[in-house]
Amino acid sequence: MKYLFIFSMMFFIPFLAFSQENLSSKNKKALREYAEGMTFLDGYKYQEAEKAFIKSIELDKKFIEAYIMLATLYEEQKKYSESLEYYDKSFQLDEKFYPKNFFYAGNLALKIGEYEKALSYFNSFLNSKAVMPASKIQADRAIKVCKFAIDQIKNPKDFNPKSIGSGINTEKSEYMPVLTADESTIIFTKELEHPETTNPSGLQEDFYISKYVDGEWTVAVPLSNNLNTPGNEGAHTISPDGKTIYFTACDRKDGKGSCDIYMSKWKNGDWDTPVNVSEINSRFWDSQPSISPDGKTLYFTSSRSGNIDIYVTYLNDNGKWSTPTPLPKNINTPDEDMSPFIHPDGKTLYFASSGHIGMGGLDIFYTKLNDDSTWTDPVNIGYPINTYKDEAFLFVSASGEKAYFASGELNENNMDIFYFDLYKEARPDAVTYLKGVVTDMKTQNPIVASFELTDLKSGKIIANSNSDSQGAFLLCIPTGRDYMLNVSKEKYLFYSENFNLDGIHSKTEPFLKNIALQPVSTGEIVVLNNIFFDTDKYDLKEESFIELEKLKTLLLNNPQMKIEIRGHTDNTGSKQHNQILSENRAKTVVNYLISKGIKPERIQSKGYGDTIPRATNDTPEGRALNRRTEFKVIGL
Repeated sequence: MKYLFIFSMMFFIPFLAFSQENLSSKNKKALREYAEGMTFLDGYKYQEAEKAFIKSIELDKKFIEAYIMLATLYEEQKKYSESLEYYDKSFQLDEKFYPKNFFYAGNLALKIGEYEKALSYFNSFLNSKAVMPASKIQADRAIKVCKFAIDQIKNPKDFNPKSIGSGINTEKSEYMPVLTADESTIIFTKELEHPETTNPSGLQEDFYISKYVDGEWTVAVPLSNNLNTPGNEGAHTISPDGKTIYFTACDRKDGKGSCDIYMSKWKNGDWDTPVNVSEINSRFWDSQPSISPDGKTLYFTSSRSGNIDIYVTYLNDNGKWSTPTPLPKNINTPDEDMSPFIHPDGKTLYFASSGHIGMGGLDIFYTKLNDDSTWTDPVNIGYPINTYKDEAFLFVSASGEKAYFASGELNENNMDIFYFDLYKEARPDAVTYLKGVVTDMKTQNPIVASFELTDLKSGKIIANSNSDSQGAFLLCIPTGRDYMLNVSKEKYLFYSENFNLDGIHSKTEPFLKNIALQPVSTGEIVVLNNIFFDTDKYDLKEESFIELEKLKTLLLNNPQMKIEIRGHTDNTGSKQHNQILSENRAKTVVNYLISKGIKPERIQSKGYGDTIPRATNDTPEGRALNRRTEFKVIGL
C-alpha cells in the first residue's frame, strides 16, 4: 500500500503549492485548519491531520479540497469505506473539480467488493474530458472486472467450506496444506513463536504433519528437525507417494537468491538433509514449487523476469533439472501469476493471478495441458471461491472431489485450513491410486523396489517411485487410460501388471495390492501381463514393446540367464489350432528379443496351447487369464 500513498501524495502536491486564493474556500479559519492538516499529513501524523481536515469542513461545508484530503488520508490507513464516503461528498460538491478522482474511487470500491459502485465511478471517469490513454486502458480493464464480478455474484458456484478440524487448526496460523494421494497424510505450514528466529516479529514458519485416522485428523506434530529450522520453511509440494518434498526457504547460507527451492527425500524413517536445487534457483526470488506425479516436471514461481511468473523445469536423464522456462503468455501476464499446483492427473494446473480478469486482486484459475503440450486458456474458478480479496494456494485432492485452502476470514481469526467439495466443472481428471507393500517372495521380508507406471498408448511414463524401507508404496493412476505397471529390483525377476482404466472418468476404488518379487533363480516363472496380440493372431501389438524392453533389460543385466518364452491359450477352438497359435506367439516374442541383440542361444520358445490353464475357462475373466505369455528361467 505504501506505493499508493506515494502516488496519492504526488497527485496532491499541487494543492500544497496553491496560494490560499486558489483554494475553493475563502474562510480564513478553514484555510488555517487545512494548512495545519497538510503539515500533519506531511509528517505522517494521521490523527492530527484528520482532526484538522474535519475542522476545516465544519468551518466551510463546501471546502472540496478538505474532503479530498480526508479521502486520501483514510485510503492510506486502509479505511476504504470512509475514504469513499469523502470522495462521494467531493463529487456532490463538484464532480468536475478533478475527474480523475472517479478513477481512484473506482479502485477503492473494487478493493472492498462494491462492484456496482466501482462500475459507476469508472464510467463517470471515462465520460470526463481528462482521460489519458494509459488511464483509459486501466479503466476499461477495471470495467471488465466489475462486469465479470457482478455476473459471478449472480451465478455463484457451490461452496460450503468446513474446518479441517482441531487436530490441525489452532489459535496459531496454519496454511498451505498439501496431502498425499491417498489423503491419509497432510503436511502444512504453521506460524509460531521461536526464540532463535531471525524474523523481527519473533514468528517463524515450520512444517507440521497430521494423519487421518478413524475419520479425523490427529493432533499435528512438527515434521522433522532435518527440515524445520529457526528460519522460515514453507510453500511446499510433496510427491503423490509422500516420499519427496520440495519447499521454499529464504536467506540461507547456501542460497542463490532471497528465497530458494530445496529438496529432501524420505529415507530410513526420516527426511534427509535438504539440498538446494541449485540448477533451477536464481539470484532472484524462487518459490512455491509443485511437482508432477511422475516426479519429472516441477512448476514454481519466480521473479527472475522482473514480473512474478510461473516457470517449469524438467528432470533430465542425468538427474539434473533443465533450465527453467516461463509458461506461455496465455497463463503468465504482465501482473502477478503465482502459487501453481499441478494435480496428480499430470495435466490440470491451478494457479493464482492478478493479471487475468477476475474478482479483483489475486484470483484462482485452472488450465489443462493439451496432448500437443499447449495449455488451454485459464478459467476463473468462480465466486464465492474467489472474492474481492486475494485468493491463492488451492490444493485439490487426488480424487478431484475436495479442495483445501487457508483463510483468516471464515473464523475472523488467524489463518486456518478449510476444505470444500469442488464443483464438477472445475475438477481435474479422476485419479485413483495403487497402494501396498513389496516383499521377497521367499522370505516375506519387505524390500525397496522401483516402480514405473506407463501409458501403453503413448509410451509415456506417468509415474515412477520406490517402495520405502518397509516395502510400502503408493502410486497415482489417472483414469481413462490403459497402463502397464512394472516393479523391479536388482537380483529379482520383475513384476508386471495391466490396469485397463479406459473410459473410467469418475473416482474409482483404489487398488490395494501387495507384491511379492521372485529372486532370480532357476525354474521361476513370470507372467508377462503386457504382451498383447489381436484375437487369433500372433503379430505383436505395439503396446507390447514397452514390456518386451523391460525383459530385454533384465536379460542384459543378468548375462548368464537363459529363459524359455511360453505361450498359452484358452480352450476356445481346437486343440491343434491352440497349440500352433501358442507356439507362434512364443516364437514372435523370441524373434523380437533376438532382433534387439539378445543372443539366440539364451532364449527358446515353447507353446502349451490350453494345457496349463490358470483359471476356469467357463467365464470370460478366466479365459482372459489363460491367454497369456510367460517366461521361465531355465539357466543361470
